[in-house]
Amino acid sequence: MKILLILLIAFAYSDYISAVSFLDFMSTKMTEFASTISSSFSTLKTRVKKYFLNQIVGSDIDPGLANIYYNIGEARSKYTFSDFVEKVAAESETDVLEYASYKSEPTALMSTPQLAILHGRRVESHVIQTEDGYLLTLHRLQPVFGTNVTSVNETVFLHHGLLGSSADWIFLGLKDSLPYILSNMGYDVWLANARGNYYSRGHMSIRVDSLRFWKFTWHEMGQYDLLAAVDYIRQLKNMSKPINYIGHSMGATALLVLLSSKPQYNKYFRIGILLAPLAFMTNTKGPLRVLTHMSKDPPQTLLRAIGKGEFIPSRKIPKWLVTKYCTGHMLFCSNPLFFLTGGVLEKEWNSSFIGRVLYHVPAGGSTDTILHYAQLVKSGKFHQYNDQTSEYPLNKVTLPIVLFSSNGDQLASVSDVLRLYFSIGNPIDHYVIQKSNFRHTDFIWGSEATSLVFVKILDYLENGINWNLFKINEVL
Repeated sequence: MKILLILLIAFAYSDYISAVSFLDFMSTKMTEFASTISSSFSTLKTRVKKYFLNQIVGSDIDPGLANIYYNIGEARSKYTFSDFVEKVAAESETDVLEYASYKSEPTALMSTPQLAILHGRRVESHVIQTEDGYLLTLHRLQPVFGTNVTSVNETVFLHHGLLGSSADWIFLGLKDSLPYILSNMGYDVWLANARGNYYSRGHMSIRVDSLRFWKFTWHEMGQYDLLAAVDYIRQLKNMSKPINYIGHSMGATALLVLLSSKPQYNKYFRIGILLAPLAFMTNTKGPLRVLTHMSKDPPQTLLRAIGKGEFIPSRKIPKWLVTKYCTGHMLFCSNPLFFLTGGVLEKEWNSSFIGRVLYHVPAGGSTDTILHYAQLVKSGKFHQYNDQTSEYPLNKVTLPIVLFSSNGDQLASVSDVLRLYFSIGNPIDHYVIQKSNFRHTDFIWGSEATSLVFVKILDYLENGINWNLFKINEVL
Protein backbone atom coordinates (compact mmCIF):
# COMPACT_ATOMS: atom_id res chain seq x y z
CA MET A 1 0.00 0.00 0.00
CA LYS A 2 2.87 2.41 0.80
CA ILE A 3 4.47 1.78 -2.62
CA LEU A 4 1.13 2.35 -4.34
CA LEU A 5 0.68 5.68 -2.47
CA ILE A 6 4.17 6.91 -3.47
CA LEU A 7 3.49 6.10 -7.10
CA LEU A 8 0.20 7.98 -7.00
CA ILE A 9 1.90 11.08 -5.54
CA ALA A 10 4.65 10.89 -8.16
CA PHE A 11 2.05 10.63 -10.87
CA ALA A 12 0.16 13.67 -9.52
CA TYR A 13 3.21 16.00 -9.51
CA SER A 14 4.88 14.83 -12.70
CA ASP A 15 4.31 16.15 -16.19
CA TYR A 16 6.31 13.34 -17.78
CA ILE A 17 4.17 10.34 -16.74
CA SER A 18 1.06 9.70 -18.83
CA ALA A 19 -2.05 8.12 -17.33
CA VAL A 20 -2.12 5.37 -19.92
CA SER A 21 1.47 4.23 -19.38
CA PHE A 22 1.04 4.34 -15.61
CA LEU A 23 -2.10 2.17 -15.70
CA ASP A 24 -0.42 -0.30 -18.07
CA PHE A 25 2.52 -0.54 -15.68
CA MET A 26 0.27 -1.13 -12.64
CA SER A 27 -1.84 -3.72 -14.47
CA THR A 28 1.24 -5.72 -15.42
CA LYS A 29 2.61 -5.71 -11.87
CA MET A 30 -0.74 -6.71 -10.32
CA THR A 31 -1.12 -9.60 -12.78
CA GLU A 32 2.38 -10.85 -11.95
CA PHE A 33 1.60 -10.60 -8.23
CA ALA A 34 -1.67 -12.53 -8.57
CA SER A 35 0.03 -15.25 -10.62
CA THR A 36 2.72 -15.67 -7.97
CA ILE A 37 0.14 -15.99 -5.17
CA SER A 38 -1.93 -18.52 -7.16
CA SER A 39 1.13 -20.64 -7.97
CA SER A 40 2.23 -20.64 -4.33
CA PHE A 41 -1.17 -21.80 -3.07
CA SER A 42 -1.37 -24.50 -5.74
CA THR A 43 2.04 -25.86 -4.72
CA LEU A 44 1.08 -25.76 -1.03
CA LYS A 45 -2.20 -27.60 -1.74
CA THR A 46 -0.39 -30.38 -3.59
CA ARG A 47 2.19 -30.81 -0.82
CA VAL A 48 -0.48 -30.92 1.90
CA LYS A 49 -2.50 -33.54 0.00
CA LYS A 50 0.50 -35.76 -0.53
CA TYR A 51 1.54 -35.39 3.09
CA PHE A 52 -1.81 -36.46 4.49
CA LEU A 53 -2.16 -39.33 2.02
CA ASN A 54 1.23 -40.61 3.14
CA GLN A 55 0.17 -40.32 6.78
CA ILE A 56 -3.10 -42.15 6.29
CA VAL A 57 -1.43 -45.17 4.70
CA GLY A 58 0.72 -45.52 7.77
CA SER A 59 3.95 -46.24 5.92
CA ASP A 60 6.47 -44.63 3.57
CA ILE A 61 5.63 -44.54 -0.14
CA ASP A 62 8.17 -45.20 -2.85
CA PRO A 63 8.85 -41.81 -4.50
CA GLY A 64 8.39 -43.45 -7.88
CA LEU A 65 4.83 -44.44 -6.92
CA ALA A 66 3.88 -41.22 -5.16
CA ASN A 67 2.02 -39.76 -8.12
CA ILE A 68 0.19 -43.04 -8.71
CA TYR A 69 -1.08 -43.18 -5.16
CA TYR A 70 -1.94 -39.50 -5.18
CA ASN A 71 -4.21 -40.08 -8.15
CA ILE A 72 -5.77 -43.10 -6.47
CA GLY A 73 -6.48 -41.12 -3.33
CA GLU A 74 -8.07 -38.26 -5.26
CA ALA A 75 -10.24 -40.63 -7.28
CA ARG A 76 -11.40 -42.47 -4.15
CA SER A 77 -12.42 -39.23 -2.47
CA LYS A 78 -14.76 -38.40 -5.37
CA TYR A 79 -16.20 -41.92 -5.74
CA THR A 80 -18.95 -42.38 -3.15
CA PHE A 81 -20.56 -45.64 -2.08
CA SER A 82 -23.86 -44.70 -3.76
CA ASP A 83 -22.06 -43.92 -7.05
CA PHE A 84 -20.46 -47.36 -6.96
CA VAL A 85 -23.70 -49.20 -6.22
CA GLU A 86 -25.81 -47.35 -8.77
CA LYS A 87 -23.25 -47.93 -11.52
CA VAL A 88 -22.75 -51.66 -11.06
CA ALA A 89 -26.37 -52.43 -10.19
CA ALA A 90 -27.86 -50.80 -13.29
CA GLU A 91 -27.75 -53.95 -15.41
CA SER A 92 -29.43 -56.02 -12.72
CA GLU A 93 -32.38 -53.67 -12.60
CA THR A 94 -33.17 -54.21 -16.29
CA ASP A 95 -33.84 -57.94 -15.81
CA VAL A 96 -35.26 -57.91 -12.28
CA LEU A 97 -37.62 -54.94 -12.26
CA GLU A 98 -38.46 -55.40 -8.58
CA TYR A 99 -34.81 -54.72 -7.76
CA ALA A 100 -35.02 -51.05 -8.74
CA SER A 101 -37.94 -50.39 -6.40
CA TYR A 102 -35.71 -50.95 -3.36
CA LYS A 103 -33.26 -48.21 -4.34
CA SER A 104 -35.56 -45.63 -2.75
CA GLU A 105 -35.23 -47.28 0.66
CA PRO A 106 -33.42 -44.76 2.95
CA THR A 107 -30.51 -47.06 3.87
CA ALA A 108 -29.98 -48.79 0.51
CA LEU A 109 -27.18 -46.51 -0.70
CA MET A 110 -25.59 -45.68 2.65
CA SER A 111 -21.95 -46.60 3.31
CA THR A 112 -20.77 -48.21 6.55
CA PRO A 113 -19.90 -44.82 8.15
CA GLN A 114 -23.27 -43.41 7.06
CA LEU A 115 -25.18 -46.39 8.44
CA ALA A 116 -23.33 -45.99 11.74
CA ILE A 117 -24.29 -42.31 11.91
CA LEU A 118 -27.92 -43.26 11.22
CA HIS A 119 -27.68 -45.58 14.23
CA GLY A 120 -26.33 -42.78 16.39
CA ARG A 121 -22.75 -44.03 16.26
CA ARG A 122 -19.61 -43.10 14.34
CA VAL A 123 -16.71 -45.03 12.81
CA GLU A 124 -13.14 -44.11 11.98
CA SER A 125 -11.69 -45.13 8.60
CA HIS A 126 -8.08 -46.33 8.61
CA VAL A 127 -6.36 -47.05 5.27
CA ILE A 128 -3.51 -49.54 5.52
CA GLN A 129 -1.07 -50.96 2.98
CA THR A 130 -0.30 -54.67 2.64
CA GLU A 131 3.10 -56.11 1.85
CA ASP A 132 2.01 -56.77 -1.75
CA GLY A 133 0.73 -53.23 -2.25
CA TYR A 134 -3.05 -53.44 -1.72
CA LEU A 135 -4.77 -50.57 0.11
CA LEU A 136 -7.39 -51.71 2.60
CA THR A 137 -9.86 -49.83 4.77
CA LEU A 138 -10.41 -50.79 8.41
CA HIS A 139 -13.45 -49.35 10.16
CA ARG A 140 -13.13 -48.72 13.88
CA LEU A 141 -16.25 -48.15 15.93
CA GLN A 142 -15.93 -45.11 18.16
CA PRO A 143 -16.99 -45.58 21.80
CA VAL A 144 -20.33 -44.34 23.04
CA PHE A 145 -20.29 -40.59 23.65
CA GLY A 146 -18.98 -39.84 27.12
CA THR A 147 -17.09 -43.13 27.44
CA ASN A 148 -13.45 -42.84 28.42
CA VAL A 149 -11.46 -44.56 25.65
CA THR A 150 -8.67 -45.46 28.09
CA SER A 151 -11.13 -47.65 29.98
CA VAL A 152 -11.47 -50.09 27.05
CA ASN A 153 -9.77 -53.31 28.09
CA GLU A 154 -10.12 -55.64 25.10
CA THR A 155 -9.89 -55.35 21.33
CA VAL A 156 -12.25 -57.28 19.04
CA PHE A 157 -11.55 -57.69 15.33
CA LEU A 158 -14.51 -58.73 13.14
CA HIS A 159 -13.95 -60.09 9.63
CA HIS A 160 -16.85 -60.35 7.18
CA GLY A 161 -17.65 -63.37 5.04
CA LEU A 162 -17.74 -64.25 1.36
CA LEU A 163 -18.41 -61.25 -0.96
CA GLY A 164 -19.13 -59.11 2.11
CA SER A 165 -17.90 -55.92 3.76
CA SER A 166 -17.87 -54.18 7.13
CA ALA A 167 -21.47 -53.09 6.53
CA ASP A 168 -22.68 -56.69 6.95
CA TRP A 169 -22.15 -56.52 10.70
CA ILE A 170 -24.49 -53.55 11.27
CA PHE A 171 -27.48 -54.44 9.06
CA LEU A 172 -29.52 -55.30 12.16
CA GLY A 173 -29.40 -51.75 13.52
CA LEU A 174 -28.36 -50.19 16.80
CA LYS A 175 -30.01 -52.64 19.18
CA ASP A 176 -29.17 -56.00 17.62
CA SER A 177 -25.92 -55.59 15.62
CA LEU A 178 -22.95 -57.41 17.15
CA PRO A 179 -20.42 -54.51 16.85
CA TYR A 180 -22.72 -52.17 18.80
CA ILE A 181 -23.36 -54.79 21.47
CA LEU A 182 -19.63 -55.33 21.90
CA SER A 183 -18.87 -51.59 21.92
CA ASN A 184 -21.51 -50.96 24.57
CA MET A 185 -19.76 -53.53 26.74
CA GLY A 186 -16.46 -51.65 26.47
CA TYR A 187 -14.71 -53.51 23.65
CA ASP A 188 -12.63 -51.63 21.09
CA VAL A 189 -14.28 -52.89 17.88
CA TRP A 190 -12.55 -53.05 14.48
CA LEU A 191 -14.19 -54.18 11.22
CA ALA A 192 -12.19 -55.60 8.31
CA ASN A 193 -12.66 -55.05 4.57
CA ALA A 194 -10.91 -57.67 2.45
CA ARG A 195 -9.13 -56.79 -0.77
CA GLY A 196 -11.51 -56.45 -3.69
CA ASN A 197 -14.57 -55.20 -1.84
CA TYR A 198 -15.75 -51.62 -2.31
CA TYR A 199 -13.77 -50.21 0.62
CA SER A 200 -10.51 -51.92 -0.37
CA ARG A 201 -10.16 -51.27 -4.09
CA GLY A 202 -6.78 -49.64 -4.25
CA HIS A 203 -3.21 -50.61 -5.03
CA MET A 204 0.10 -48.79 -5.06
CA SER A 205 0.89 -49.67 -8.68
CA ILE A 206 -1.90 -51.78 -10.23
CA ARG A 207 -5.11 -50.42 -11.71
CA VAL A 208 -8.32 -51.88 -10.27
CA ASP A 209 -9.70 -52.47 -13.78
CA SER A 210 -6.79 -54.75 -14.75
CA LEU A 211 -6.96 -58.55 -14.47
CA ARG A 212 -3.73 -58.48 -12.47
CA PHE A 213 -5.45 -56.63 -9.62
CA TRP A 214 -7.92 -59.51 -9.19
CA LYS A 215 -5.33 -62.30 -9.14
CA PHE A 216 -5.84 -63.24 -5.51
CA THR A 217 -7.87 -65.61 -3.34
CA TRP A 218 -8.54 -65.90 0.37
CA HIS A 219 -4.94 -67.17 0.67
CA GLU A 220 -3.66 -63.61 0.17
CA MET A 221 -6.28 -62.31 2.58
CA GLY A 222 -4.76 -64.45 5.31
CA GLN A 223 -1.13 -64.05 4.26
CA TYR A 224 -1.20 -60.28 3.70
CA ASP A 225 -4.48 -58.54 4.57
CA LEU A 226 -5.04 -59.96 8.03
CA LEU A 227 -1.35 -59.77 8.87
CA ALA A 228 -1.22 -56.08 7.92
CA ALA A 229 -4.37 -55.33 9.94
CA VAL A 230 -3.07 -57.04 13.08
CA ASP A 231 0.31 -55.30 12.85
CA TYR A 232 -1.37 -51.93 12.27
CA ILE A 233 -3.74 -52.21 15.23
CA ARG A 234 -1.00 -53.38 17.58
CA GLN A 235 1.30 -50.55 16.50
CA LEU A 236 -1.41 -47.88 16.60
CA LYS A 237 -2.54 -48.86 20.08
CA ASN A 238 1.00 -49.65 21.26
CA MET A 239 -0.38 -52.68 23.00
CA SER A 240 0.85 -56.08 24.01
CA LYS A 241 -2.57 -57.55 24.89
CA PRO A 242 -3.82 -60.15 22.40
CA ILE A 243 -6.78 -59.46 20.10
CA ASN A 244 -10.15 -61.25 20.15
CA TYR A 245 -11.10 -62.44 16.67
CA ILE A 246 -14.57 -63.09 15.25
CA GLY A 247 -14.69 -64.30 11.65
CA HIS A 248 -17.65 -65.31 9.53
CA SER A 249 -17.31 -67.67 6.56
CA MET A 250 -14.32 -66.37 4.55
CA GLY A 251 -13.23 -64.34 7.58
CA ALA A 252 -12.68 -67.66 9.36
CA THR A 253 -10.73 -69.01 6.39
CA ALA A 254 -8.38 -66.02 6.46
CA LEU A 255 -7.52 -66.58 10.13
CA LEU A 256 -6.80 -70.28 9.57
CA VAL A 257 -4.47 -69.39 6.69
CA LEU A 258 -2.58 -66.83 8.78
CA LEU A 259 -2.16 -68.96 11.90
CA SER A 260 -1.18 -72.13 10.05
CA SER A 261 1.24 -70.35 7.70
CA LYS A 262 2.73 -67.98 10.27
CA PRO A 263 2.37 -69.78 13.63
CA GLN A 264 4.08 -66.91 15.47
CA TYR A 265 0.87 -64.92 15.07
CA ASN A 266 -1.06 -67.31 17.33
CA LYS A 267 0.29 -65.35 20.31
CA TYR A 268 -1.21 -62.08 19.03
CA PHE A 269 -4.76 -63.36 19.50
CA ARG A 270 -6.63 -64.24 22.67
CA ILE A 271 -9.48 -66.32 21.21
CA GLY A 272 -10.89 -67.10 17.76
CA ILE A 273 -14.66 -67.40 17.26
CA LEU A 274 -15.39 -68.75 13.79
CA LEU A 275 -18.96 -68.59 12.48
CA ALA A 276 -19.78 -71.02 9.66
CA PRO A 277 -16.06 -71.44 8.81
CA LEU A 278 -15.13 -72.44 5.28
CA ALA A 279 -12.15 -74.82 5.32
CA PHE A 280 -13.11 -78.44 4.68
CA MET A 281 -16.01 -78.39 2.20
CA THR A 282 -16.58 -82.01 1.18
CA ASN A 283 -20.29 -81.86 2.00
CA THR A 284 -21.02 -78.42 0.54
CA LYS A 285 -24.24 -78.31 -1.47
CA GLY A 286 -25.65 -76.00 -4.09
CA PRO A 287 -24.27 -74.18 -7.15
CA LEU A 288 -20.68 -74.03 -5.83
CA ARG A 289 -20.43 -77.78 -6.37
CA VAL A 290 -21.22 -77.27 -10.06
CA LEU A 291 -17.93 -75.38 -10.47
CA THR A 292 -15.77 -78.12 -8.96
CA HIS A 293 -14.82 -79.91 -12.19
CA MET A 294 -13.90 -76.62 -13.89
CA SER A 295 -12.29 -74.87 -10.93
CA LYS A 296 -8.64 -75.47 -11.79
CA ASP A 297 -8.75 -74.67 -15.50
CA PRO A 298 -12.07 -72.88 -16.12
CA PRO A 299 -13.17 -72.62 -19.78
CA GLN A 300 -13.61 -69.21 -21.38
CA THR A 301 -17.37 -69.70 -21.62
CA LEU A 302 -17.58 -70.01 -17.84
CA LEU A 303 -15.29 -67.02 -17.26
CA ARG A 304 -17.45 -64.90 -19.57
CA ALA A 305 -20.43 -65.79 -17.40
CA ILE A 306 -18.89 -65.27 -13.97
CA GLY A 307 -16.06 -62.83 -14.72
CA LYS A 308 -12.38 -63.24 -15.57
CA GLY A 309 -11.13 -60.95 -12.80
CA GLU A 310 -13.88 -59.68 -10.55
CA PHE A 311 -16.58 -62.21 -9.70
CA ILE A 312 -19.88 -61.20 -11.35
CA PRO A 313 -18.94 -57.52 -11.83
CA SER A 314 -22.54 -56.76 -12.88
CA ARG A 315 -23.73 -58.10 -9.47
CA LYS A 316 -26.22 -60.29 -11.35
CA ILE A 317 -26.11 -64.05 -11.86
CA PRO A 318 -26.86 -64.93 -15.52
CA LYS A 319 -30.51 -65.89 -15.94
CA TRP A 320 -29.72 -69.33 -17.39
CA LEU A 321 -27.79 -70.20 -14.21
CA VAL A 322 -30.53 -68.86 -11.97
CA THR A 323 -33.31 -70.87 -13.61
CA LYS A 324 -31.23 -74.05 -13.57
CA TYR A 325 -29.81 -74.03 -10.05
CA CYS A 326 -32.03 -71.81 -7.89
CA THR A 327 -35.65 -72.45 -7.04
CA GLY A 328 -36.28 -69.39 -4.87
CA HIS A 329 -37.42 -65.86 -5.64
CA MET A 330 -35.73 -64.41 -8.74
CA LEU A 331 -34.92 -61.21 -6.83
CA PHE A 332 -32.63 -63.09 -4.43
CA CYS A 333 -31.46 -65.92 -6.69
CA SER A 334 -29.92 -63.37 -9.06
CA ASN A 335 -27.79 -62.02 -6.18
CA PRO A 336 -24.38 -63.78 -6.33
CA LEU A 337 -24.10 -64.31 -2.57
CA PHE A 338 -27.60 -65.69 -2.06
CA PHE A 339 -27.22 -67.81 -5.19
CA LEU A 340 -24.16 -69.51 -3.66
CA THR A 341 -25.44 -69.77 -0.08
CA GLY A 342 -28.92 -71.08 -0.78
CA GLY A 343 -31.14 -68.03 -0.70
CA VAL A 344 -32.92 -66.33 2.19
CA LEU A 345 -36.15 -66.46 4.13
CA GLU A 346 -37.42 -63.18 2.70
CA LYS A 347 -40.70 -63.40 4.62
CA GLU A 348 -38.73 -62.36 7.74
CA TRP A 349 -37.46 -59.14 6.09
CA ASN A 350 -39.18 -55.79 5.65
CA SER A 351 -38.61 -53.65 2.54
CA SER A 352 -36.02 -51.45 4.23
CA PHE A 353 -33.91 -54.46 5.20
CA ILE A 354 -34.23 -56.01 1.74
CA GLY A 355 -33.05 -52.79 0.10
CA ARG A 356 -30.13 -52.50 2.51
CA VAL A 357 -28.94 -56.04 1.84
CA LEU A 358 -29.47 -56.08 -1.93
CA TYR A 359 -27.52 -52.87 -2.50
CA HIS A 360 -24.65 -53.75 -0.15
CA VAL A 361 -24.21 -57.41 -1.09
CA PRO A 362 -22.16 -58.47 -2.93
CA ALA A 363 -19.54 -55.87 -2.06
CA GLY A 364 -17.05 -57.39 -4.48
CA GLY A 365 -14.50 -60.16 -4.74
CA SER A 366 -12.37 -62.09 -7.20
CA THR A 367 -13.39 -65.03 -9.36
CA ASP A 368 -10.26 -66.87 -8.19
CA THR A 369 -11.58 -66.67 -4.61
CA ILE A 370 -14.74 -68.55 -5.61
CA LEU A 371 -12.78 -71.05 -7.70
CA HIS A 372 -10.42 -71.69 -4.76
CA TYR A 373 -13.41 -72.70 -2.62
CA ALA A 374 -14.70 -74.88 -5.49
CA GLN A 375 -11.34 -76.67 -5.49
CA LEU A 376 -11.79 -77.47 -1.78
CA VAL A 377 -15.22 -78.94 -2.52
CA LYS A 378 -13.67 -81.22 -5.14
CA SER A 379 -10.55 -82.26 -3.22
CA GLY A 380 -11.96 -82.57 0.27
CA LYS A 381 -8.78 -80.90 1.54
CA PHE A 382 -7.81 -77.46 2.87
CA HIS A 383 -5.06 -76.48 0.47
CA GLN A 384 -3.54 -73.64 -1.52
CA TYR A 385 -4.87 -72.46 -4.87
CA ASN A 386 -4.30 -74.91 -7.75
CA ASP A 387 -2.18 -77.17 -5.54
CA GLN A 388 -3.82 -80.00 -3.59
CA THR A 389 -0.47 -81.13 -2.25
CA SER A 390 0.12 -77.86 -0.38
CA GLU A 391 -2.28 -78.35 2.51
CA TYR A 392 -2.35 -75.81 5.33
CA PRO A 393 -0.86 -77.34 8.53
CA LEU A 394 -3.86 -76.78 10.80
CA ASN A 395 -2.12 -78.52 13.71
CA LYS A 396 -0.04 -75.32 13.99
CA VAL A 397 -3.18 -73.34 14.85
CA THR A 398 -2.71 -73.27 18.62
CA LEU A 399 -5.05 -70.37 19.36
CA PRO A 400 -8.09 -71.37 21.46
CA ILE A 401 -10.91 -71.56 18.89
CA VAL A 402 -14.70 -71.87 19.05
CA LEU A 403 -16.56 -73.12 15.98
CA PHE A 404 -20.20 -72.42 15.08
CA SER A 405 -22.20 -74.35 12.50
CA SER A 406 -25.81 -74.92 11.54
CA ASN A 407 -27.92 -77.76 10.18
CA GLY A 408 -29.37 -75.39 7.59
CA ASP A 409 -26.07 -74.14 6.15
CA GLN A 410 -25.36 -75.60 2.71
CA LEU A 411 -21.82 -74.15 2.49
CA ALA A 412 -20.33 -74.91 5.93
CA SER A 413 -21.92 -78.24 6.85
CA VAL A 414 -21.90 -79.52 10.43
CA SER A 415 -19.81 -82.56 9.48
CA ASP A 416 -17.16 -80.45 7.71
CA VAL A 417 -16.90 -78.04 10.64
CA LEU A 418 -16.61 -81.04 12.98
CA ARG A 419 -13.67 -82.26 10.90
CA LEU A 420 -12.08 -78.83 11.29
CA TYR A 421 -12.59 -79.09 15.06
CA PHE A 422 -10.45 -82.25 15.18
CA SER A 423 -7.79 -80.75 12.86
CA ILE A 424 -6.83 -77.59 14.76
CA GLY A 425 -4.46 -77.62 17.71
CA ASN A 426 -6.56 -76.09 20.50
CA PRO A 427 -10.34 -76.29 19.92
CA ILE A 428 -12.65 -75.10 22.70
CA ASP A 429 -16.11 -75.99 21.42
CA HIS A 430 -18.22 -76.74 18.37
CA TYR A 431 -21.59 -75.07 18.86
CA VAL A 432 -24.32 -76.28 16.52
CA ILE A 433 -27.45 -74.24 15.76
CA GLN A 434 -30.24 -76.79 15.79
CA LYS A 435 -32.47 -75.21 13.13
CA SER A 436 -32.99 -76.57 9.64
CA ASN A 437 -33.67 -73.12 8.16
CA PHE A 438 -30.72 -71.27 9.72
CA ARG A 439 -28.68 -70.28 6.64
CA HIS A 440 -25.07 -69.28 6.04
CA THR A 441 -25.73 -65.52 6.27
CA ASP A 442 -28.08 -65.81 9.26
CA PHE A 443 -25.07 -65.99 11.60
CA ILE A 444 -24.56 -62.22 11.30
CA TRP A 445 -27.84 -60.70 10.10
CA GLY A 446 -30.52 -63.34 10.65
CA SER A 447 -33.62 -62.42 12.65
CA GLU A 448 -32.53 -64.79 15.43
CA ALA A 449 -28.80 -64.07 15.30
CA THR A 450 -28.89 -62.07 18.53
CA SER A 451 -30.51 -64.81 20.61
CA LEU A 452 -28.92 -67.85 18.97
CA VAL A 453 -25.42 -66.59 18.13
CA PHE A 454 -24.45 -63.27 19.70
CA VAL A 455 -25.38 -64.27 23.25
CA LYS A 456 -23.12 -67.31 22.96
CA ILE A 457 -20.32 -65.19 21.49
CA LEU A 458 -20.41 -62.93 24.55
CA ASP A 459 -20.14 -65.99 26.80
CA TYR A 460 -17.13 -67.27 24.92
CA LEU A 461 -15.42 -63.88 24.94
CA GLU A 462 -15.82 -63.65 28.69
CA ASN A 463 -15.21 -67.25 29.72
CA GLY A 464 -14.04 -69.19 26.67
CA ILE A 465 -10.35 -69.61 27.38
CA ASN A 466 -11.10 -70.59 30.98
CA TRP A 467 -13.61 -73.34 30.15
CA ASN A 468 -11.88 -76.69 30.08
CA LEU A 469 -14.91 -78.95 30.30
CA PHE A 470 -16.59 -78.22 26.98
CA LYS A 471 -18.13 -81.07 25.05
CA ILE A 472 -19.06 -81.00 21.40
CA ASN A 473 -22.80 -80.40 21.10
CA GLU A 474 -24.95 -83.31 20.09
CA VAL A 475 -26.22 -83.04 16.53
CA LEU A 476 -29.91 -83.89 16.53
